[in-house]
Amino acid sequence: MFSSLTASEIDDTFTIFPPFYTDCGKNIRIGKNVFINSGCCFQDQGGIEIGDGSLIGHQVVLATLNHDLDLARRASMTAAPIKIGINVWIGSHATVLSGVKIGDGAVVAA
Repeated sequence: MFSSLTASEIDDTFTIFPPFYTDCGKNIRIGKNVFINSGCCFQDQGGIEIGDGSLIGHQVVLATLNHDLDLARRASMTAAPIKIGINVWIGSHATVLSGVKIGDGAVVAA
């Protein structure tokens, strides 16, 4: 089912616990041995890449869209990708914002 959502091949070692929420799905790339726990929200318009062996905790938000800091342009949206390296662990309820790159082996606290 996740292959259909992302329009890409997903390895058999991938595991996800529902529910899962996304605004598009087609901009998500998942490595091997990735685990996504329940209640996650992926706003993927800017692109999301999750490296091999990464673990995503309960209700993690990956948000690739952001508002401009300039008050005159605040209503407009800017997209930037999120790149999660290999063997990363993102703890429950963490939020990762647009343009963030998380290095291999990193732990992002809840």
